[in-house]
Amino acid sequence: MPTSDRDLIESCLRGEQSAWTELISRYERLIYSVARKLCPQPDDCADVFQRVCLDLYQNLKQLRDARTLPAWLITVTRRRSYAFIRGKRDDISIEDYLAESDPQVETVEAEFLLERAVSELPGRCESLIRLLYFDTAEPTYAEVSQRLGIPVASIGPTRARCLEKLRKMLER
Repeated sequence: MPTSDRDLIESCLRGEQSAWTELISRYERLIYSVARKLCPQPDDCADVFQRVCLDLYQNLKQLRDARTLPAWLITVTRRRSYAFIRGKRDDISIEDYLAESDPQVETVEAEFLLERAVSELPGRCESLIRLLYFDTAEPTYAEVSQRLGIPVASIGPTRARCLEKLRKMLER
């Protein structure tokens, strides 16, 4: 069972380096994805990533609800990206910049939340969902049955239950 964000945050606040490493690792793709959508150069993204991580370190005590961490990181990344771009261009306002990028950032956030929810599913459900929906080889039910050791006739009903669990997780 993965460590919850709340537990990780509490460990970070106690100064545990391994918790910081895990927290940054957990959100690295989200931060980079948002920065990459907003900043044209990969080197710029790395600078934004470092600033966002520093902001997280400096402001983690003020985070009131661990569930808001992804949204907080997206907001900070957007602002840091804008500040970085603004340093290079002065012909764009923050309102125009943020309005231009909203749909892209919303897509990144939705993908991140889906990936996170799938990874939090119980083992068999996670494996089944990944095989059926994310495996580029597109395995047949027979192949899924063989890999997971479940009867072919059980795949459909199990998939339905797993998708329902996933739907409920995403609604939270």
